[in-house]
Amino acid sequence: MRTGVSHLSVESKSPFPQTVCSLWVVGFLIFFFSQDLANNQETISRLDIWQLAFVDLPILFNPFDISHAASTGIDSGWHLLPQRWPFFQIAVFVFMAAIAIGTVTARLLVQAVPLARCERFVIQAGLGLSIQSLWMLLIGSAGHLSFGAVMAPGICSTVFLFLRKVSVHKHVPERPSFEPASRGIWMLTGLIAFPFVILLLLNGFTPPWEFDVREYHLQGPKEWFQAGQITFLEHNVYTSFPFLSEMLSLNAMVLADDWNDGAIAGKIVLAAFQLLTTLCVFATGRRWFGTSAGLIAALVYLTVPWTLRISLIAYAEGAITFFLMATVMCGLITTTESDSSLRCRLTLTTGLLAGSAMAAKYPGVLSVVIPTGLLLLWSLRSQQRFLLPTALLFGAGVSLTIGPWLIRNIIDTGNPVYPLMSSVLEANDWSSAMDAKWKNAHSAPDHNPAGIPGDLLSVLVFNDWTSGLLFGLAIPTLLLLRRQREARCLWLLVLWTLATWWSLTHRIDRFWIPIIPVAAVLAGASWTMFQSMSWRTLLLFCVASCSLFNLQLWRIPFLTGMQAGLMDMKAVQSVVVRNDFRILNQELSQDDRILMVGEAEVFDLNIPLFYNTVFDESLFEQWTADESDDRHWSAERLMKGTSDIHNVLKAKGITHIYVNWLEILRYRESYGYTEYVTPQRLKQLVLAEVLGKPKILGQNTWEELEATKRKLIEDWPGYEDLLIKRTLGEGHTWQPLRLYKVR
Repeated sequence: MRTGVSHLSVESKSPFPQTVCSLWVVGFLIFFFSQDLANNQETISRLDIWQLAFVDLPILFNPFDISHAASTGIDSGWHLLPQRWPFFQIAVFVFMAAIAIGTVTARLLVQAVPLARCERFVIQAGLGLSIQSLWMLLIGSAGHLSFGAVMAPGICSTVFLFLRKVSVHKHVPERPSFEPASRGIWMLTGLIAFPFVILLLLNGFTPPWEFDVREYHLQGPKEWFQAGQITFLEHNVYTSFPFLSEMLSLNAMVLADDWNDGAIAGKIVLAAFQLLTTLCVFATGRRWFGTSAGLIAALVYLTVPWTLRISLIAYAEGAITFFLMATVMCGLITTTESDSSLRCRLTLTTGLLAGSAMAAKYPGVLSVVIPTGLLLLWSLRSQQRFLLPTALLFGAGVSLTIGPWLIRNIIDTGNPVYPLMSSVLEANDWSSAMDAKWKNAHSAPDHNPAGIPGDLLSVLVFNDWTSGLLFGLAIPTLLLLRRQREARCLWLLVLWTLATWWSLTHRIDRFWIPIIPVAAVLAGASWTMFQSMSWRTLLLFCVASCSLFNLQLWRIPFLTGMQAGLMDMKAVQSVVVRNDFRILNQELSQDDRILMVGEAEVFDLNIPLFYNTVFDESLFEQWTADESDDRHWSAERLMKGTSDIHNVLKAKGITHIYVNWLEILRYRESYGYTEYVTPQRLKQLVLAEVLGKPKILGQNTWEELEATKRKLIEDWPGYEDLLIKRTLGEGHTWQPLRLYKVR
C-alpha cells in the first residue's frame, strides 16, 4: 500500500511557477478581505473585522475570555462551568458508547489493514456513530426508548473490549510511516488551534435557537421522546428524512430523561463531528501530502467560520461533512491497497461510511455515494474481474447504513425517498400539488450559464462564513494534477459537488458546505508545491493572519450565531425562547392544547399542540373547510358550519388557536401558503362565538412594513381586522400574533 509521497513539489528551474502562485495567494486574499459580509443584516465588511481584531488583540489570545457575554446582561464566568457538567456527561456517554461499538466493528473489518492511529479512530468513530443512530431508529420504531435499551450496544461492546484485551487478529499490522513535520510546525498549529477548540466546545452548550432546528431537527426527536416511540409525523414532512444526527439527539434526550436538556447534550455530540472532521482532514493530508501539509489542512478546516456555525446551529451538515471526508479518506486508501482481501474489507467499510453520509442527509447520494463508487470502480479499470465484487461490496455497505431509513419510508408512505421523486414514486399522503410546491422551493432558480461566475464567487469569496485560506491556497495545487493522482481525485470531487450544487439544488450554502474539508486538504497540499523558504514562509504568514481574522469573526455572535460561552445556562435557555412562546408557556397548562396556524417553530413550547410545516397540509384548513368543496388552498373555498367546526375542535381537544400572520406573510412571499387561511375566516369564527376575542401577543407599526408586504397583506380578505388605529398620533398598528380561546 502506498502511504505517502515525499516529493510533490513542482519541478521547475524557473521561478515563474512560484511567482505566479505567490501572486495568486496574495491577490486572492486582498480581494477576499476587501468584501462586505453580504449575508448579515448588519453593514459590516471584512476590513471592519480586521480593525476589531487589532483592537481586541489581547483578548483574542485569551481563549477563555468570552467577552461578548457582558453586552447581554447575563452573568458569565468560569464559576458557571459546573452547570455544563450534566450536559457534558450525557454527551460523553453517547459518544463513548458509539466509539465502543465502532471499535468492535472496525476490528472485524479493518484490523489487519495498516492504518495510522488517527485513521483508525476516524473509522471507528464513523462506524460507531452510524450504528448507534440505526440502533435508535430500530428501538425507537419498536417503542423501546429506555436507558437500558439505548445503551445496550455500547455496554455490550465495552464489556467485549474489556474481556478481549488482545486483538482479534494475531498479526498486528505495522502503522504506516509519513513524512514528518518540524517541531515548529507542530507548535504553531497547536497554538493557533487551541482557542478554536475551546470556543467550539464551550459554545456547543448553546441552546437551540435557529428556525430549522426548532422546526424539525430537534422538534421531531422531541415528539418521539414524548411519545416514547418513533412514528410517522404526517404534519412534519422533514422528519421523514434520514435522521442520522437527529437520532443522536434523541439518544441524549432518553439518557437525560428530558427533551430540553437532551437537546443541548445532543448538540455537544454534534459539535464533536467538527473535531472528528478536523482529525480526518489531518489524516488524509498527512497520508498523501506529508505531516506538515496535514497539519495546515486541519488548521484551515478548523478555523473556517462555518465549522463553528454548523455546531452552533446543529445542522445535519456537521454529520454529512464528517462522513464525506471519512469516506474520501477510506476510499483513497482502498484504491491503493494491493491485497485483495484487505481491499474487499476496505471497500465494504467505505460503503458503510458513504451510506452513512446519505443517512445524514439525502444529498449524500450525490456528493458522496456516487462519486466514491465511481472512484473505486475507476481504480479497477485494468482489473475487470474485480469490478462486480467491488460494486456489490460497496453497494452492500451503502445499503446497510441507508437501507433502514428507506425501509422506514416505504412502510410509512410507500416512497423510500419520501418526499423526493414523488412524480415517480407515489406516496400515500403526498399530492401532485404538494410535490409541485416542494420542487418549486427546492429546485435551482434557473440554469443560465451566464450566472455561473457569480454563483461560484458566492462560494469562494462572498459567503460570510467561508475562509480565504480554502481556495486561496487550494487553487495553486492545480499544478499538482499531472503528478499526483490523489490531488486529481480531490479536485474532481470539489468540481462535482459545485456542479451538482449549481444544477440540482436551490443553491443555498448548506448544500456545498460538505466540500469544505476536501478543499482544506487541497489547501494544505499547497505546502508541498515548492520547497523554498520564501514560499513556505508566505504560507505560514497567511495561515496565521487569516486564523487571527477568523478567530475574531468566530467571537462575534451576530455574525456566527447565538453563543452561550460561559454564560449562565438557565438564563441563556430563557433568552432563546420567543416572548410570545414564553407567555404561552406561562399562561397555559398541560390540560390545554393549541392549534398552531402558520407557526412551525414550536420546539420551545411546553404545552400540548398541533402544528404543520409549510410543506404539509394545513390542519386548520383540513378541520374547518367544507369537504364537498374541492378547491384546496383557495380563499374561495367554503367553510363547514360553525357548529361542525366547534365539534371538530372539541373532538381534537383544542382549547386555543394561535395564528402567526408574520410567518404566513413570509411563506406567501417565498414558498407559498394556502390562501384558505384569511383574517376574515378567524373573524367569522369569533362572531359565531366558536372562538373568543383574540389576545394580542405581538404587534408592529403598520407604516414601517415594506410597501410590498403591505400590498400583499391588503389582498387578504378581512385584513383590516389585523389593524388598529393608534390613539396617539397618526397611522395604524398591526397585530400579527394572536391567540384565540375555543369557547
